[in-house]
Amino acid sequence: MAWTTPKTDWETGALIAASDMNEVGENLATLKNPATAVYTTTEEITVLHAPEFTDVDGDNLNLSITTAGGDVLVHLHGTGRRRSGDTDCDFDIDVDGNRQGGDKGILSTRLYSYYHDLSFTHLIQNLSAGNHTFKLQYKTQRDGIRLLGGAQFWVREI
Repeated sequence: MAWTTPKTDWETGALIAASDMNEVGENLATLKNPATAVYTTTEEITVLHAPEFTDVDGDNLNLSITTAGGDVLVHLHGTGRRRSGDTDCDFDIDVDGNRQGGDKGILSTRLYSYYHDLSFTHLIQNLSAGNHTFKLQYKTQRDGIRLLGGAQFWVREI
């Protein structure tokens, strides 16, 4: 269901039509179930050294939603580790071809041989109405990284 701009030209004494009430009901359903997309990894994703921001997984960590326009939350949580040597790693979100963070992305961390928690939630404000694609991206200073199974990447209109 899509959001319908509510009727604002009510007149005193006018009868409420079934179509008016249906629009109200559809808007309430839209508010209850905002546009959401989620992907949970089922196995480890290993990516190679990337000195520039690159998609972590262009097939699965590539989420699309159709928004009514406004604010969107994007979230990642999971566990990562280096592929071989210790490495600095930056994560970012690409929305419709535009990265959201600066030179270091949204999350900048150093990954070692042991497991390391990775997590961020990022608010994107005033996104236009329509279909949008959100991609999880990374870059590393030296070696590749491993994102363990069970990591979750999601986007939700709020």
